[in-house]
Amino acid sequence: MRRSLLIAITVAGVVVPLSAGTALAVADDSGRQRNTAAGFEIEIDPELDARFGPRPVNAVQAAAVVTRRFPGARVLEAELDERSGGPIWEVEFALDGDERKVDVDAVTGAILGGGGDD
Repeated sequence: MRRSLLIAITVAGVVVPLSAGTALAVADDSGRQRNTAAGFEIEIDPELDARFGPRPVNAVQAAAVVTRRFPGARVLEAELDERSGGPIWEVEFALDGDERKVDVDAVTGAILGGGGDD
């Protein structure tokens, strides 16, 4: 009985973290990291990630900026990109049945433009 319990705990301790990690972040063929744990897709190009390093505004915070600015918006994707040499989050969202995009500065959290229909 004791040995069975030890085996079950050991298996659970290995399988659960592996399963959770696989669901949280997956790299596609291009090497871009995709993460859906936030309730929307987050796409990060490793080269941009390395170039910009840690950003004061992460993807989840950028999504919150968008939902505050556009009440009722449902964020679909946030992609790390660059604009004028600096990091931005290109955020795609649905609002009133339309899909839209807006850029959020990854340093200041300011909306830089967009929000119109795609």
